[in-house]
Amino acid sequence: MHARLQAPETEALGRPFRWFMADTATAVQRARGRRGHFWERRYRACLVDDDLYALAALRYLDRNPVRASLVADPTTYPWLSCAAYALGTSTPLVPCHPSDLALSPSATIRQQQDRALLAPSADPTTDARDPRWSALRAIGSAPFVARYTPPRGRRRLVPVPPQLQVLRG
Repeated sequence: MHARLQAPETEALGRPFRWFMADTATAVQRARGRRGHFWERRYRACLVDDDLYALAALRYLDRNPVRASLVADPTTYPWLSCAAYALGTSTPLVPCHPSDLALSPSATIRQQQDRALLAPSADPTTDARDPRWSALRAIGSAPFVARYTPPRGRRRLVPVPPQLQVLRG
């Protein structure tokens, strides 16, 4: 599953996503009478503070159903936000992302640019997954990257819960 979200600056997405992934996996496995792994990987986020990169990520996400041959036009896939962006379809669940708003103050021009962004390309690298999504924790300005990337060689310590501290000795 891929998602592009705008997180409040003070909140992390890790905890809500772990909850979502655990609950959906349990529900689906229970409904199918199965056990074992459901999701391919654990939650992984790449924080983005760059409008052009955010739009490239949006193109990658919205063209996934096309690459998977589920639809010919991404705006017709019901589980994507691109119909709201590219066609102006109103939905309360999809507010306009700041990267999209930066394209133009005019909604009509933004929709034209979004449709152009989603158009098929003869260049196969246009739809390729950017390897930085897996390699980097943050993409953007130097201060943004420094803020969200832990220093190399130093792991953040996870505090031991009080209930387990008694086991130390």
